[in-house]
Amino acid sequence: MTPTHCILVALSLCAVASSAAGCKYAVESYTTSDAMIVNEAAFIAQVSAECEDSPSNLYAEVEGRLLVAANAGPNKYQVSWLDDFKKARRGDYYVKFYDEAGYGQLRKLLRDGESISSVTPVHSAYVRYPGAYKGVWVNSEFLAAIVSMVVLYFAYTFKSKIVS
Repeated sequence: MTPTHCILVALSLCAVASSAAGCKYAVESYTTSDAMIVNEAAFIAQVSAECEDSPSNLYAEVEGRLLVAANAGPNKYQVSWLDDFKKARRGDYYVKFYDEAGYGQLRKLLRDGESISSVTPVHSAYVRYPGAYKGVWVNSEFLAAIVSMVVLYFAYTFKSKIVS
């Protein structure tokens, strides 16, 4: 690399670091809590950025999946993804957020098959998934049918004892 290239790379890294360092991020999350009426668990992370020069676009990486954050208003971004209930695990999902420069580096490393641990996210957060309610173990209709059969059995056996 020529000295000019080195200076340009250093200046761009300083600009990225200074813009990322001045931002404060807050993350709110939502996950599906009822598995009775849907087939997949939904995960939503809403990011609020407080800084002078907010990023125009924000990207996220969750367990190897690259996601684009939707612009949800001024300085607000929203990342969402779906998982099948059988594959979705209970616990914390680690979400890393990247700006344009970090996302570009991330894509380049993934394309070359290299490790992405060298790319520093602008922010990271955990999305907690406590699991989803999948319904009762025994339906009330089934339980009512069993109870009525037991009552019917005892009624007929008691009747047969009285008649004989």
